[in-house]
Amino acid sequence: MPNNDVLTPQEASRVAINSYFTLKDWIKKEPTAGVESFNNISTQVLGDASAGKSYHDVTSTLKGTKLENSNLTNVHSAQTGFGVTSGFGYTAAYEGNGRKHVIIATRGTRPEMSGMVAPDIITDLNGVGTSFGDCGMVHSGFKRTFDSILPNILRDSSLIQNADVIHCVGHSLGGAVATLIAAHFGKAHNNVKLYTFGSPRVGWFSSYSAIEGAIKPENIYRVAHDLDPVTLLAPFPYVHVLPSRGDNNNMTLPSPNFLGMANHDMAAYIAAVGNLTWDGVRRKKSQIDFEGALLSRVLLSGNENPGWVARASVNTLSLLFKLFSHALKAISTSLILGLTAVDLLAEIIYKGLHKLKQIGEALWQLLKYAAIWAGIKAVEIADFTAGIIRQLLKKMLATLQMLATTAVDSVTRNINPVTIGITGGLMLTAATAF
Repeated sequence: MPNNDVLTPQEASRVAINSYFTLKDWIKKEPTAGVESFNNISTQVLGDASAGKSYHDVTSTLKGTKLENSNLTNVHSAQTGFGVTSGFGYTAAYEGNGRKHVIIATRGTRPEMSGMVAPDIITDLNGVGTSFGDCGMVHSGFKRTFDSILPNILRDSSLIQNADVIHCVGHSLGGAVATLIAAHFGKAHNNVKLYTFGSPRVGWFSSYSAIEGAIKPENIYRVAHDLDPVTLLAPFPYVHVLPSRGDNNNMTLPSPNFLGMANHDMAAYIAAVGNLTWDGVRRKKSQIDFEGALLSRVLLSGNENPGWVARASVNTLSLLFKLFSHALKAISTSLILGLTAVDLLAEIIYKGLHKLKQIGEALWQLLKYAAIWAGIKAVEIADFTAGIIRQLLKKMLATLQMLATTAVDSVTRNINPVTIGITGGLMLTAATAF
């Protein structure tokens, strides 16, 4: 039986993509720094299907859903990068079954801002931690954007305080900011829901559980493709909310492509959730071979340089992520927190090599293959010093960042709604101490 206090996957995904209409001239496919007019946004969010089309001809209007009688109450601006202000989201209110609901929507990154040095991207790249009250340390770029949008949101403070349910929704950068918004209101309101698509990591190792506690795990709906590069970057000590594969609302989906920004596109998430229920979305997780057991048997042949290890290939990096996941099942931290190959390497550098020596032959073999992929001359176990592992980590992060940068170039030419992710600069800085 449907839970009327929860947005459906279709509703949440439409809110996530239609929040982009708050950016000036998004409707004209010429987005710039600024805020779109209230009437234009209202038409796109609540109008008929033809009015609510996005760049990919995806229907983003709330018409035809239980949210169609919503009232758009305010449009919010926020600062990203070097203080550039632009439309960043909206608040809407609706009633259902005698219950008062408020939606707070926040958009993802946009690289083109009136010819300036992409301010949204600078926000994403600012990976230094900063305090978020009782929750501990969080990503400072996301916290700065949160600080700038909060006064706008508080124009609806009485509406929010009197709501029975508060829904916070966002994609990419918007998902990260929505996480902080949900945690902020969750401390004083007992029914705050969070829905994110392709969100980067927000809190540090010691903070993610406090953020979960403020919102409550059962109120968090985290959707991510398993090879979405934005969700893979910003390695240890950053950790996702609901990081464990066993978390009921950690809804990791099979990616439509190998590592690439197509996996991060909001239109791909809309296609993935379709008209499914949340239970239907959860079941998709079963299609992913998380531990890569079958893949490992096929690919870990023991050859010095098997055919699939193509140097600098993005497809090979995708396979390495899958295979590292299989090898990591022996490490409790990585298994429980759903960390990746990049996290493992960062943690090894951060903590020293003592853990690595206890993992076994399979991981050494993967490190050897990864070194071949990266063009690093390290083929024996004894060769894997902290310096070699640091080089490998840098190469993996640089490749992931390249995917995002390539997407930005594509956006400039084609105006596709894709976004850039998070750098691993924090851990690379920490690594220089070793």
